[in-house]
Amino acid sequence: MLSICIPVFNYDVRELVSQLHEQAQVELQDFEIILMDDASQEKYRKLNQECSQFAHVKLIELEKNVGRSHIRNLLAKEAVFSQIIFMDCDSLCPDYQYIQRYSTYLEKEGVVCGGRIYNDIAPSDDTLLHWTFGNKREAIPAKKRNKKPNKSFMTNNFLISKSVFEKVKFNDQINSYGHEDTLFGFELLKHEITIHHIDNPLIHKDLQPTAVFIKKTETAIGNLIKIYQITGYNPTLKKSVKLLNTWSILKKLRLTSLCRFLFQYLRKPIFSNISGENPSLFLLDFYKLGIICSIPDSINRY
Repeated sequence: MLSICIPVFNYDVRELVSQLHEQAQVELQDFEIILMDDASQEKYRKLNQECSQFAHVKLIELEKNVGRSHIRNLLAKEAVFSQIIFMDCDSLCPDYQYIQRYSTYLEKEGVVCGGRIYNDIAPSDDTLLHWTFGNKREAIPAKKRNKKPNKSFMTNNFLISKSVFEKVKFNDQINSYGHEDTLFGFELLKHEITIHHIDNPLIHKDLQPTAVFIKKTETAIGNLIKIYQITGYNPTLKKSVKLLNTWSILKKLRLTSLCRFLFQYLRKPIFSNISGENPSLFLLDFYKLGIICSIPDSINRY
């Protein structure tokens, strides 16, 4: 009936698996939970091996890291059932109705995205930027996400028919962090597959310190440029991604050099702000714009 597929990397998933197993036993006639470890550190492997004690749980340990896109393709190949839930390993269910809310859609072919939320209480450490960004930019109710359904797609929590996944799949060329969900949502749109959004979020637990969060953001921007190239500099993709569209406008106005200059001058004070007690998402947006404008012109196109 349902395959729950979780790519795992350097994270303890025991609580998540326990939650899912308990709910699935109540709500489903048959199910499987597939954990695929992407060459994690040994301490996490040992912890997560405990999950094998649950019935219907399969743990697969990869000896070599294959990346965020390819591992999801491998998980789909392992899945026995016609419906698959993909979720990130650094998640928890907010209540006992997570599986129940998805079960309504198990007889339908398509894609359903449940969403993401963060803890209500702001952290007191240097993960505040990640928490602020997540709450204001990612924790979006379904009503709003359904206005631009394919643009709002996130890989952290979605239900997909295996028949649909086999038409699209994740692009194996994207093997580092960031924007694989952007490309997947775009490919679904190309295949005229519309995503339906519901309010069935998972809690994102693994908040990153600001320095790590920014480093991942920079990697994601590099991925975004790669995706833009893969799609043949597709204008629909460009318009759907605010950063790409803004960069394109600056390019046409010949203002990228000015943006790059301002970014070099302001980079340290901006980082100081976004690392502080009241991080500005406006300044974070400018930081991202500065990064993309600093990529050599030979890589970029309108």
